[in-house]
Amino acid sequence: MAKSAEAFRSIGEVAKLINVAPHVLRYWETQFTQLRPMKRPDGRRYYRPADLALAAGICELLRDDGLTIRGARKLIALDRGETVRNRGLARLAQIPEPEAQVALSVPAPAPHPVTVPPPRQITLSQTAPSPALWLTRLTELERHLQDMAAADPRWPVVRPAVTRLTQAMIALS
Repeated sequence: MAKSAEAFRSIGEVAKLINVAPHVLRYWETQFTQLRPMKRPDGRRYYRPADLALAAGICELLRDDGLTIRGARKLIALDRGETVRNRGLARLAQIPEPEAQVALSVPAPAPHPVTVPPPRQITLSQTAPSPALWLTRLTELERHLQDMAAADPRWPVVRPAVTRLTQAMIALS
């Protein structure tokens, strides 16, 4: 018998639905203040449908998009997690199990003044009136990144972007 849409889920059920280990959910609770399942006096956690949607959205950000925890926190802070919950709902809608369909009944959030524009593909005609100016700025950026010392602690993070940028510039020339 399937649970109703308003039923709370145990940590094991949530972990199984979004395909993570229970200890990962406990860790996410320490990192994301918006993820707050109810706890009984004996310490058992029970996730509301909104908590389930947020956890699924966080999983989407960290695993599929490759965001860091810090990056996911920033994204959640933009609109108090509503965008992430919506992504979680979309993820749960793809699960064939009837238990996952519960998340689809989460009430719509109240309107919030902050809106996040959808990602868009940038072309040369949209960035600057002159392609030469755009290419000059891009070249300056690439030189700046190449000059960054390998001893700089940010280098391991920046290096893949520098490599991709260099390859793109070679392809343009």
